[in-house]
Amino acid sequence: MSHSQDTTTAPSETEPAFYRLADVIRITALSRSSIYRRVAAGEFPPQVSLGGRATGWRRAALEEWISDPSGFRLLVKCDVKRTSSGARVRHVSSDPGNRHARCD
Repeated sequence: MSHSQDTTTAPSETEPAFYRLADVIRITALSRSSIYRRVAAGEFPPQVSLGGRATGWRRAALEEWISDPSGFRLLVKCDVKRTSSGARVRHVSSDPGNRHARCD
């Protein structure tokens, strides 16, 4: 009895949910200092904590920036709350009119 392999359901590589700094530099072609300068100015998505000292950028936020770098929505308000387990969660709202808001 022969078994044939089904090639129609071949596994595909999935995109990561978060990108580390080296990946962001490669994807955007921006330097490290340009990325952090733009984050501080609200012109680039901020990184999020991945636990411990690790940080990364959400794929969806990077895709939004890539689709329209000059029209990226700038930060207005950032509320940091703690969950019952002690994890920090940022709630960010945005407005293209405010160029000086930050989320620390």
